[in-house]
Amino acid sequence: MNTLDAIAKRKSIRKYKAEQIKDSALEEIIKAGKTAPNAGPFQITVIQNAKLLAKITEIALAAMKNSGNDFLMSRAALPGYTPLYGAPTLLVLSAPQANPYSMANTSNAATNMTIAATDLGLGSCYMITPQLAFTADPSLAKEANIPEGFSVICAVAVGYSDGNAFSTERSDVDNVNYVK
Repeated sequence: MNTLDAIAKRKSIRKYKAEQIKDSALEEIIKAGKTAPNAGPFQITVIQNAKLLAKITEIALAAMKNSGNDFLMSRAALPGYTPLYGAPTLLVLSAPQANPYSMANTSNAATNMTIAATDLGLGSCYMITPQLAFTADPSLAKEANIPEGFSVICAVAVGYSDGNAFSTERSDVDNVNYVK
C-alpha cells in the first residue's frame, strides 16, 4: 500500500480482537512514530500488560463519567463502552511538561503510527482518554514507566479490528482556503 492509500484508508477502530499484534509489526509502528517531525523530546511507552490496560480503562472510564464534559460523559454512558476499546496494545505518548511543542510532537508521532498500522493491515485509534487516567491517578505513570517530568499527552490503540463499535461517520470537512 502506498502512503496516500494508507492515509485515505486510515480510520479510527473502536473494537479489537484479543489477539496480540506481532512484534515485527509493533517495531515498524514504533519506528514510524520515532521518525515523526518534532521539536523536542517525547517518549513512546508500549503497554501490552492486560492488568495495566484494564486498570487504565477503569480509571479513564470513571474520569470520563465525572469529567463534566458532555461529550465524554455521553460516551462513557454508552452500554458496553470502554475507553481503550479492548485493544491489546496501547502506545502511550508522553513529553516534557515544560516544552510548548509537546502536543505537536506527540500528535505527529501518533499520526505516523496510525498510518503505519493501516499500512500493516492493523486497526488503530488516536485517543486522549488515556491521558485522563494518568491525570486522575498519577501512580499510573510510575507503573507504566513514564519518564520523570513527562506528562501523558495522547495514545494510540493498536490491534486487529473486530468490527467498529462506537464508530462515527467521517464527514467531508470544507476547511481549505487557497491564496495564490
